[in-house]
Amino acid sequence: MNYAPLVKAIQEGDQKAANRLIEQARPVLVRMLMARMNASQEDAEDAVQKMFLYVIEAIQEDRIENPTGFLSYMIITCRHNYLKARNGLSFTPLDDLIHEPSESPDQVDRLMSEDQYRILTECLEQLSEENRQIFSYWLQKPEASAIDVSERFGISKSNAWTKKHRILNKVRKCVKSKLDLA
Repeated sequence: MNYAPLVKAIQEGDQKAANRLIEQARPVLVRMLMARMNASQEDAEDAVQKMFLYVIEAIQEDRIENPTGFLSYMIITCRHNYLKARNGLSFTPLDDLIHEPSESPDQVDRLMSEDQYRILTECLEQLSEENRQIFSYWLQKPEASAIDVSERFGISKSNAWTKKHRILNKVRKCVKSKLDLA
């Protein structure tokens, strides 16, 4: 679905249309978090709600540069909100998350989560220190723009985007290869 009309409705102050479009998007984003991030229904709903609060403000302040890519922006922001909430609102080392009490009484789910965190930790350890710092920064500040990252790390805006995508691809490939071996 194209969410550019949502951006337009918020920019124009059409609250009725914005609310209708938000209510259409909400269950899709909640299901996505539950399926991809193994989030509970409650955690997924909280992350989506926080995302909408943030993006509505961002739209009103004219910080959304590409309305046609808004779905990707919402998904990324939902994931970051979920991870931030899961990590206690700050970037917690993944080793610490393994020892966190599981919300699910099901042992299989808990073991799968522990295995996923172990694999992700191993993949993050393979990154250079600079790439881990950039990855951590973007997890802590999902709303950060490429300009923010470029200023923080002394790199160009295009290099910030390039690094972000390369880091994500490296982590994604590493996790996939480790899951395929398991």
